[in-house]
Amino acid sequence: MRDETYTHIVVGAGSAGCVVAARVAENRNFRVLLIEAGSDCDPETCSPLAGVRDSRRVPMKGQSELFDPALDWNIDVSIPGGQSMQIPQAKVVGGGSSINGGTALRNTVADSEEWVRMGNDRWNFRSVYEVYQSLEDDSYRGTRGPHPIARASRDETGRIQRAFLDGALACGMPSVHDLNATGAEGAGPSPVCRRGQVRISAANTFIDPIRIQSNLTIMSNAQVDKVLFSGTKARGVLLTDERILHVSQEVVVCAGAIFSPAILQRSGVGPAPLLQDLQIDVLSDLPVGCNLSDHPCIPVVSRPKPGAYAQGDSSLEMQARWSSTRHPGAIDLQMVCFSYLFVPAAETQTGRSLAGTATGHVAGIGCNVNKPTSLGNVTIRSTDAIEYPVVNPAYLNTSHDREIAREVVRQAYRVITCPAMQDVLEEPLTLRESIVEDDAALDEWISSQLSSTYHFCGTCRMASRRESGVVDQSGRVYGVDGLRVADASVIPTVPASNTMWTTMMFAERIGCSIRDAIDVGTALRASL
Repeated sequence: MRDETYTHIVVGAGSAGCVVAARVAENRNFRVLLIEAGSDCDPETCSPLAGVRDSRRVPMKGQSELFDPALDWNIDVSIPGGQSMQIPQAKVVGGGSSINGGTALRNTVADSEEWVRMGNDRWNFRSVYEVYQSLEDDSYRGTRGPHPIARASRDETGRIQRAFLDGALACGMPSVHDLNATGAEGAGPSPVCRRGQVRISAANTFIDPIRIQSNLTIMSNAQVDKVLFSGTKARGVLLTDERILHVSQEVVVCAGAIFSPAILQRSGVGPAPLLQDLQIDVLSDLPVGCNLSDHPCIPVVSRPKPGAYAQGDSSLEMQARWSSTRHPGAIDLQMVCFSYLFVPAAETQTGRSLAGTATGHVAGIGCNVNKPTSLGNVTIRSTDAIEYPVVNPAYLNTSHDREIAREVVRQAYRVITCPAMQDVLEEPLTLRESIVEDDAALDEWISSQLSSTYHFCGTCRMASRRESGVVDQSGRVYGVDGLRVADASVIPTVPASNTMWTTMMFAERIGCSIRDAIDVGTALRASL
């Protein structure tokens, strides 16, 4: 790599960082450096990494026998009762979009209304709708953006997925083919980022076509320790190997909702008491690392009956999305059908994964609470960048969240025990009708099986200062210059959807604003 000063350094080449770097590099007057702590997979020079291109499986620990541990940060996350579980977080160019299920669900109208109330008037639903439209290559919706979205037809799906759909409809849910239609509630195929059976990541869409572009440099296997400042102006980054990289205009942190706040805290941007305890000079006293949110997942799983699952079946194809009885119109509940989760008994450690406490091959329903009110935090333990931060999502910490969790689990129990699903699955593991009917017993069961959807967000919240904001509507960090955040950590409140697509939407808008040197919302991008 040339020894030079870049105009922009993008920290993290995940779902957000790939989009931001590509958009900023469209301005040929800029010199962009994209830094990734994990490995790269340039399609011209290396073979595909294990499992990352096959969309039929999710190549993460606890979900598939086929996964590469080198692509995973494998962080510890606190769960109720003083326990912890290990959670996959991608460590590879493309980030989560390279190893997750690829679900591309849009945020809801209610989500955008929440964001506007927090001081983000430029993130109203009409504005974000136009960005989704511009990004998606979706034949069903007639959009022609750069990123492909596909849905499984009934003929493509395996027996377990078809049984879930039949069961959901039998339990009174409407059939919906396009779950991204505004206000859509019901059961149907998940919109997934794939072409055929090939997973398409943010790196495939946004970085691979511009790898040879002269004003873009990709640096992989390089971990950022902190942002360096001259006064309150960001002037570069320090890597964990003590290299210093210089920037003339901006550092854009896109390391995700766990590692972005950790980088900012080590840089002197964060809660003053925390930084002072660690003897870090405070540049800007902000609630960095607060307001952590995630979608709690409560798995209801069973063993597949003989012949119910074939090796060529996709694990994730069908889901249901609807509003709780407490919040009509919020679309705050979700069931996702899993045909294949595999957890080796020797690797359960804490005994908790996306399959709950089950091991081996299981199938069933992931029950997601999509608008939790419980908020946690991310805090660094020390100034050592190699030491992972403390991550405490405070799952189901409010009576509201526990009530909503009971509602989604009860619906899933009705679906999984209906005749259609019982044709392909054994009885649910550990969950019985006597438990489902009793609030206290169900709360205890939920706590014993509780897991995560890996949808962390909110730790560098986009909001006004009085609403605990860390960044403004264009991702600029309050109190310093030349520093932005543009990943899931800026999402003001957790969306009622899988977070990857919302994250890429935020990255698109912020990346375009940097490229064009205008504030987000000044002008919508007309074409890509």
